[in-house]
Amino acid sequence: MTQFNFDKHTTREGTYSVQYDGTEALFGQTGLAPFWIADMDIQTPEVIRDAIKARLDNGIFGYTMWQNERFYGPIKHWWKTRFNVELDNDNIHYAASVLYTVGEVIRQVTEEGDGVILTTPSYNSFPNLIKGNDRKIVESPLIYDAEVKEYFLDVEGFTKLCEDDSVTLYIHCNPHNPTGKVWSKTELETIKGICQDNNVYLISDEIHMDFVRPKEDFVSMVSLINENDPVLITTGLGKSFNLASLPHSYFLTKDRNITQDINKAMGGRYNVNTASSLALAAIEAAYNECGEWMDELNVYIEGNFKYISDYIDEHLADDLSFDIPKATYLGWISFEKSGLDADLVHKALVEIGGIAVSPGKLYLDHENKHFRFNAASPRYRIEDGLERIRKTFEQIK
Repeated sequence: MTQFNFDKHTTREGTYSVQYDGTEALFGQTGLAPFWIADMDIQTPEVIRDAIKARLDNGIFGYTMWQNERFYGPIKHWWKTRFNVELDNDNIHYAASVLYTVGEVIRQVTEEGDGVILTTPSYNSFPNLIKGNDRKIVESPLIYDAEVKEYFLDVEGFTKLCEDDSVTLYIHCNPHNPTGKVWSKTELETIKGICQDNNVYLISDEIHMDFVRPKEDFVSMVSLINENDPVLITTGLGKSFNLASLPHSYFLTKDRNITQDINKAMGGRYNVNTASSLALAAIEAAYNECGEWMDELNVYIEGNFKYISDYIDEHLADDLSFDIPKATYLGWISFEKSGLDADLVHKALVEIGGIAVSPGKLYLDHENKHFRFNAASPRYRIEDGLERIRKTFEQIK
């Protein structure tokens, strides 16, 4: 029996939601059913909302320190109870956001013009950060094995890229967005070894770590690092508890040099070294009290993915291919077997289906034969979205 109602309808009207109010700017049309950005149409847990309300009742929100046990303790508790990983205070550091941390690592460990490796398809903000910092995107395309329905690293190709002296950083996504790949311990050890053998810094974005199903299958890069390894892990609560508009993150590393450089930049260059008091309240409540909520949410999302898979098999099998991802709440759906032109399909989804899904080209899927579909919604929204996709393909064929 479930304790939590993930089917509850909650309006986002008047909240200036990017997923809703920002859709027209990206897709050129109003009134679309949005399934494109990675936040959830599911409320943040009540215990977190209550903790934020209690902090609000204090009435003062001045500069706030994060170097205290109410920050370290919940993080250590979560990693120990969820992933059986022991963390030390010295290895845990607050930062303004995950993408801020990724950008700062780019600025600290690479030079303008250096190559930065991405496994493609890739989360779309990574290419933007690389180009925005005048570095060069170096693609390492994942290999799709249709027999086992999984993506794998091209180890030989990745090694050759790392051997290039102009390549100085690899941005790892664990679990992988947009494919939903869960990296094994062996794969992570291989990646870490190749990077270290070739002086390629490794940053691992683990923001979707709580959406690995089952959770025991998640292996964090943090479990493999030794003292002063050139590796940094960044994550936060934004995805897990739908808190993307509450600026915060934290990073985990045993690299004392990068820690000093990032902390110096946050304090001296950007002045963003204090914490959001509301974010600290959220971290404490989430990581101490929301394990069961997270477990039930993953069961619910898995049910949504099963519904999507069954629907495609019944109504769209001639046009779409979909593998239920082992992680994230993002479906990576292919329409390659439809034989239809990619631009035609993406245009028709908007103009005929009235649905906003992220086109594959945003993720360096150069053939643009995929779209990313957000499944973290009440079931009735999933049903409506699939009907819109079905209508699209029926009409354009």
